Amino acid sequence: MSNSEIIHTFLNPKSVAVIGASSNPLKGGNRIVNNLVNNRFNGMVHPINPNGNGEIYGLKFKSSVLDIKEEVDLAIFYVPNQKIPSLLKDCIEKQIKGAIIEASGFEEVGDMGLELRDEILEITDNFKKIRLVGPNCMGLTRIDGDSRSENKGGFFSSFGVFSYYQRGNIAIISQSGMLNGGYLMHIFSSYPKIGFRYSISIGNKMDLGENDFLEYLIEDPTVNVIAIYLESFKEPRKFLDLCNKVKKKGDKTIILVKGGVSELGQKAAHSHTGTLAENERLINAIIKQAGIIQANSFHELFQYARTFSMMYTTKKNFPKNGNVSMVAGSGGAGTITADLTHKHNLDFPVLSEPSYKVLLEVFPEWMPPNKFSLVDIWPAMEKAMMNNINPQLVTAKVYDALIKDNNIEGVFNMLFCSKLYRQFNDLSGIIDEIRNNPKPFFFWLVGDKKEVEKTSRFLSQHDIPDFPSLEDMVKNFKILLQESRNKSIDLLKTNSK
Repeated sequence: MSNSEIIHTFLNPKSVAVIGASSNPLKGGNRIVNNLVNNRFNGMVHPINPNGNGEIYGLKFKSSVLDIKEEVDLAIFYVPNQKIPSLLKDCIEKQIKGAIIEASGFEEVGDMGLELRDEILEITDNFKKIRLVGPNCMGLTRIDGDSRSENKGGFFSSFGVFSYYQRGNIAIISQSGMLNGGYLMHIFSSYPKIGFRYSISIGNKMDLGENDFLEYLIEDPTVNVIAIYLESFKEPRKFLDLCNKVKKKGDKTIILVKGGVSELGQKAAHSHTGTLAENERLINAIIKQAGIIQANSFHELFQYARTFSMMYTTKKNFPKNGNVSMVAGSGGAGTITADLTHKHNLDFPVLSEPSYKVLLEVFPEWMPPNKFSLVDIWPAMEKAMMNNINPQLVTAKVYDALIKDNNIEGVFNMLFCSKLYRQFNDLSGIIDEIRNNPKPFFFWLVGDKKEVEKTSRFLSQHDIPDFPSLEDMVKNFKILLQESRNKSIDLLKTNSK
């Protein structure tokens, strides 16, 4: 079986044996079966427990995989580590293709764990007889639909019962089970419009690792954004080759958080996944050569992933020069944004003559607009109110001018959200133009908490990102420029050969 075929089997099994299934809802073996059944996994589920009698979620317990008459693609182990070797032998006898081992207690705990690892290597004939994900992982998640619709479905981890999720174009590869567990649930609730396709927890990567799954995801047309958390590189050269392949394809983005870059972090990584220390210079060299987006935290990882996801979903153009505009209702916010724009090597260009003429029409004579693309729109709003003009008409004219200005590649927005000022921040009349225009629009929302949340949901429904701070907004535009230049450089190299 080829590498692509085995990864496909792990992510799209037709039949699953849950070894360690339990009728106790507090145990992971119960949660796995619960997720598979109640989220309409499109395949057969066999709960395995030697002490089990009766049923779980309508399925009868079996005492061993050898009691299953049908073929089984995948075994999911949720049992103590010492029980795994003998159970693996049963899986091999049953000719099960793959196994996910979620138990910890291997390389990360020292000699005892290393002995257990070596025993597994011998039993599997160095993974020739059965392929493994893990150990010390949180399993795999595949999302086929929307949990709120009749089309829900998928294949989920053992951390909790996933009752809210949405399919999208983001895939996760992680050495931390948290990204296929609690943090994934947090993201689902924090950014309900973000859709995920896969979340892949590889743990200690005793057998299959990041490169195996990355190679598969590169060819998966349902994935545009690949978010990765690693504590070690299994095969750095292959990782680089795969990243370069992504740059040439042009329709995908890789974002990486690398853990264990400091001496203290390496100690933590070793106790977590048994990772050996890696030279910090080597790590930085790999990331630089890979030409990928580097995030410094999980917060950045998912914020960047959301931004790229929305860019691909709405087919926005990536900036090439870093020229942006800012529409603000505050001179101070505009000034700070200008400083941040400069800090991140972006620019507010001079407006074209047609754009500037539009602004002159809507701004008062006592406060004319700037000629560069920082637009403090409040004086124009005051003029509109004094003349009984709907402020939304002013906003629409300003946005239209910036959209048509060829000097501008994207638009930053400060939006004050309040019941009192709804007439100023109502975007309903221009939301389709903002969404469907190829230029990215980013929003920083401030004001009443409930109104901010309401506006954020509205923007999210139209695949337009908003950010909790001005710097987050600017940094997320900067990474679009970085990705554009990474791919342009690679294209130039290809054409010069």
